[in-house]
Amino acid sequence: MTDTLMVLLGSFLLLMLLGLPVAWSLLTSMLAWVAYGGQWRFLPIAAERIWQGMDVFVLMAIPLFILAGELVNAGKITDRLIHFANVLFGWMRGGLAQVNIGASILFSGITGVALGDIAALGRVFIPAMVKQGYSPAYAAAVTASSSIIGPMVPPSLVAVIYGSMTGLSIGALMAATLIPGLLIGLVQMLLVAVQARRHNFPQVEMDRSPAVAVRATGQALVPLMIPVIILAGLMGGLMTPTEAGAVAAGYALVVATLVYRSLRLGTLGEVFQRSALFSGQLLIIVGCGAAFSWVMGMENVPRMVAGWIGGWEMGYLGTLLVFNAILLVLGMFIDPTTVIILFGPILSAAAVHAGIDPLHFGVIAILNLNIGLLTPPLGVCLFAAERIAGCGLGTLIKANTPFLLVNLAGLGLIAAVPGFSLWLPAALGF
Repeated sequence: MTDTLMVLLGSFLLLMLLGLPVAWSLLTSMLAWVAYGGQWRFLPIAAERIWQGMDVFVLMAIPLFILAGELVNAGKITDRLIHFANVLFGWMRGGLAQVNIGASILFSGITGVALGDIAALGRVFIPAMVKQGYSPAYAAAVTASSSIIGPMVPPSLVAVIYGSMTGLSIGALMAATLIPGLLIGLVQMLLVAVQARRHNFPQVEMDRSPAVAVRATGQALVPLMIPVIILAGLMGGLMTPTEAGAVAAGYALVVATLVYRSLRLGTLGEVFQRSALFSGQLLIIVGCGAAFSWVMGMENVPRMVAGWIGGWEMGYLGTLLVFNAILLVLGMFIDPTTVIILFGPILSAAAVHAGIDPLHFGVIAILNLNIGLLTPPLGVCLFAAERIAGCGLGTLIKANTPFLLVNLAGLGLIAAVPGFSLWLPAALGF
């Protein structure tokens, strides 16, 4: 490793540990690399690389998907999804915890963002679960753990970024993540069922007559058409990801303002403002990450990593295990978007060289990094849920440990059986 590369990586890690935002940590470490190596001629090129990293047509899907999610939240469409989840899952013992997970699955088919899930559903479910007798830490643990389903069930912003960085078909990648995402939801529900029997959790008492079930289904079908539109458009080859995002946002706008009339035109400015702010925060990371990856290319990092991995000669299973460990550790310290931008192309190429299907590896990478959202020291989903519950981080980590273990078990199953990831894309002709 050269001294200039040590300056680049060391300054980036130091700035991250000091709490500087990711984008500015990337940018400042590149400036340190330029200054230390006297590579001043690269400054104009670095600025161009930042712009080129953001100036990718497929990334236009990101602000559009974010806008669709914001419109759903502002239009109170979430309430109808929660009522539908109550009808489907509330009859079980531990019903409200099951409804929490079920609502996350339904809601993730609209937003595809873990923190969006917590922001929208956590404020509803955590107080409701506490009121019904669950501990604040357990309510927060269920909410945080189920939120990682969001980036797995299409539309997934992480899948858009991963596909754009590695050259994979985004439609194929979203198809590949669907069944694993549902599987993670299933293992979490099984854990709650076991805990419910042990701790005698209550059911959700409500009218579940056929008439109520039909009405709840009808009310939920309208917002649930958003993921159907996206999936049908992408997987049927009718739309690009950007076009699917635009159609989804337009549909959400019509539903919220004209069908349900739950969103006033006067509040649209705030919705667009939040969407633009979130999109800008995400895309500046993408741009700076692309420039940082270019600098790592100048330092021959991809070739070095490929040489190391080739020298290990671990084979298929060994490579899979090591890459799972690497991604889990990276996800504990760095947010998924940054990891994908910096290491996604390198690790994906190495995985393909070891005989791992690129779609299968993409699913494993996305799930690994989402599990990192539940593990300290980063654990942003833990922090977000704890902020709502006010239960203390230590207590929450203890309550979340069983969920973390079953998520890891689900990850192991998905990694060991490629068919979970590859069957649907193959069936759809990708």
